[in-house]
Amino acid sequence: MASWLSLRSIPCSIFPPSHPIRLTPDSQQESSPWDHSTIPMAPAPSFRGHQWTYNSVRGSCLLLLLVMSNLLLCQGKPFLCCSPNVFDIPRESLTDLFLNAMNLSYSIYNHSRIMFNEFEEKYAKGELYNINATISCHTDSLNTPKEREEAEETDIEDLSKWILIFLYSWSRPLNLLVTDLQSIKEVSETILSSAKENVKKVEELQEFMERHFCQMIIPAMRKMLKAHVYWSELPSLMSSDEDVRQSAFYNLFQCLNRDFLIMDLYNIFLACLHIEC
Repeated sequence: MASWLSLRSIPCSIFPPSHPIRLTPDSQQESSPWDHSTIPMAPAPSFRGHQWTYNSVRGSCLLLLLVMSNLLLCQGKPFLCCSPNVFDIPRESLTDLFLNAMNLSYSIYNHSRIMFNEFEEKYAKGELYNINATISCHTDSLNTPKEREEAEETDIEDLSKWILIFLYSWSRPLNLLVTDLQSIKEVSETILSSAKENVKKVEELQEFMERHFCQMIIPAMRKMLKAHVYWSELPSLMSSDEDVRQSAFYNLFQCLNRDFLIMDLYNIFLACLHIEC
């Protein structure tokens, strides 16, 4: 497919690439800077407003109940019905839909990067955990495609599933940043502003994905349940011990930045399977 030729021109063997190709509303290509740093990961998600907990005895049942209740309630909103098959949508409208989704995805990644850079500049420079600490993310167990070639070969169903999983996994941590955590000193005005933007844009992108790929909602939830994807870092983020708290925030912003970087790449690939990139 022609769309992959431009992506393959990127000199990077392990994604995310340093300069992925993006589309402007005028269908022009523009490159956007990507962070090449290796970022490991720590435990954490939830789905739409409920914290997930897990233990070997009742965790699976509790998670399943929470998933199904969220599926029905969706934070008080009626559950979205599937829109017409994307292949039945006129090409011009389809292009507009995916350009908008790509713009949302890039904006989400960009704001996550702003948060990470802001925190690193103020609190992490020169600190031991900035260099030596092993970053552990709650999405590590998902085993998403790590090689660019592997991601390129991923089909529409799996790409849309991974995107939904990333959106669901980070919904609660982002919401906590603008509610419970907003008064903590590490959450600066810059971080708070970007977090608020991401809460809004994640919801918009999630709505797009659920409307046009609703058949992948249940597989995404099942994958999260099977991989025991849950987020449990709130106590550390609110700790009175400054070292513990700042290490937890550093971990949070590293993971957020990494996952949304990968999600943005998946959105490019997904769009290029539907429209000419």
